[in-house]
Amino acid sequence: MTTTTTTAGQSTGGQAATALNNDIKGAKSAIERGDWLDAGLQITNVAMDVINIAGDPLGACASAGFGWIINHIKFLKEPFDKLLGDAGSIINSAQGWVKAGDQLISSAQKYREAVRTQTNNWHGSAGDAYRRAAATQAEGLDALAQVSKGVGQAIDGAGKLLAEVRKAVLDFINQCVQKVIQIIIEALAKAWLSFGASIAEGIARSVVQAVQTAQKILSKVQKFVSSLQKIMQTVQKIVALAKAVKQLLATIGGKANTSPSASTTQAPTVNTGTLDTASGAHYTNPNGSTNTANYGQGQVPGYGGYQPLPGSTTNAANYGQGQVPGYGGYQQPAGRPTGQPTYGQSTGVPGYGGYQQLPGGAQRPPGTYTPGVLPGQTTEVKPPNGWGPSGPPPTTGAPAPLVDRARWIGAAVEVLINHGVDPAKINPEQIAQIVDRTSGGNPHAVNLQDPNAANGFPPKGICQLPDPVFDQHKVPGYEDIWQPVDNMLAGIKYFLAEWGSLLNALQGAIGQPGAPVITPQ
Repeated sequence: MTTTTTTAGQSTGGQAATALNNDIKGAKSAIERGDWLDAGLQITNVAMDVINIAGDPLGACASAGFGWIINHIKFLKEPFDKLLGDAGSIINSAQGWVKAGDQLISSAQKYREAVRTQTNNWHGSAGDAYRRAAATQAEGLDALAQVSKGVGQAIDGAGKLLAEVRKAVLDFINQCVQKVIQIIIEALAKAWLSFGASIAEGIARSVVQAVQTAQKILSKVQKFVSSLQKIMQTVQKIVALAKAVKQLLATIGGKANTSPSASTTQAPTVNTGTLDTASGAHYTNPNGSTNTANYGQGQVPGYGGYQPLPGSTTNAANYGQGQVPGYGGYQQPAGRPTGQPTYGQSTGVPGYGGYQQLPGGAQRPPGTYTPGVLPGQTTEVKPPNGWGPSGPPPTTGAPAPLVDRARWIGAAVEVLINHGVDPAKINPEQIAQIVDRTSGGNPHAVNLQDPNAANGFPPKGICQLPDPVFDQHKVPGYEDIWQPVDNMLAGIKYFLAEWGSLLNALQGAIGQPGAPVITPQ
C-alpha cells in the first residue's frame, strides 16, 4: 500500500534516541572509570563483609589489660560505627538494577525481531514509517537498559568504596591502639621511678595519638562523602536522560500509532514505564531518613569536625566520648585525717605538701616559682576587697593526684584542638609543669598575696587566673573557674596569647610580669 505520510518526525526521533543513548553510555563509562573518586581514593578488592563488622576496634586495649584507657580515646570508634551498613542490601540492589538492564536489552532484541518478521510484507510509506518508529523504540529500550546498568554500577561502586574506607578507618584505629598500648606499657614501666607521673604523661600522649588518628580518619571520610556526592550527580544526570528517552518514546509511539494502518498483525507494544518495577529490588533506607548516597550503611557522616555535645554546660569532652573528669570539690573519705582530700583516689597515691602561696606577693610566670613552706591555709584569710565575681573557692581543696591531673589535661587537649588551637602548640608535659608550678595541682587554690588580690581579683584555680583573665580567655561551655578543665582551657589560651608558646611561658618569661595587674572598674 502507498501513503503520503511524512517520515521526518520518525527520522528526527531516531537521531534523538541515538544521541541520548550515547550520552547515557558516556555517563555510565564515567562511573566505570571511577571519574567520581576523589584523589587518593581507589576501589580495590576489599571484601564487602567489612561493612557488616559491628565489633569494638578498641577492644585490644581491654585485652591487653588497659581497658581504663578506652574512655580517653573512645571517640575513635564513632566514625567506624557510623560507617556500619548492610553489604547484602547493597549487593542485592546493585544486582537488581543490572538484571533489569539485561532484561531491557533482551526486550529490545525481541522487539526488533518481531518488527522484522511481522512487517516483512508491508510496503509503502506507512510500513517504512512504522519500522522507523519501531527502531527508535528499540533504541530507546537500549538507552533505558544502559540507565539501569549505570545505576547498578553506581550502587556497586559506592558500596565497594564504603568497604574500602571502612577498612582504612579500621586499620587507622588498629594502628593507633597498638601505639597506645606501647605508650601505656612504657609509662607503667617508669611509674615506680616517677611516683606515677609517667602514667599521667602516658595518658596525655595516648590522647594526642588518638587525636592525630582522628584527623587521618576525618580526611578519609571527607573524601568518601565528596566522592558519593560526585557519583550521585552522575546518577542524577543519567536519570534526567532517562526521562528524556521515555518522553521521546512516548512521542514517537504516538506518531507511529497515527500512521495509516497496514493489513497485518502489529508488533507487540513494550511498556517503557515499567523500568522501575523491572529493577526487582528498590533500595529503601531502613532508618527512614533521607540521605545522599545512602546505600545501606545508615547515615553517611558529614564529618564537619568534631563538635562539643549540643546544649552541654558540663565539662563535656567532645568527640562524643561523654563527660570529661570534673572536680566535684573535696569529699572527706572515711578514716582519713581531716584536710587530706583524695579526689576519689586511694590513700596510697603519693601526696603533695599542699598549695603554697607566692612569697613576696608578686604574680610570676609559670616556671619561676619554687614552693616554700608557709603557715596557714588560703581560706583562713579574706582578701581586703573581696573574692571577685566568681566568689571564694567551694572548699580549701588540696593537690589532686597525678592521674586526675593527667585526665584533666587530656580532656583539655581535646577541647582545645576542637576549638582550633594548633596541636603543635599543646604539649601535655608542659601543661603538667604549668599546673604544678602555679597551683600545685589544687583546683581550689587562691593566691591572696598577688597584687591583684588587693584589687579584688585574686588568682584562682588550677592555673591561677584572676576572674577578668579567665573571662577573657574561657571557652564557651567551660565557664566555671573552679572546674579544673575549664580553668586549664582558659589558662592555656592565656599563656599562648601572652607568651606565644607554653615553653616560652615556662622558660623565657623569667623577670617578665605575669598576669597584668587589674584594677576595679
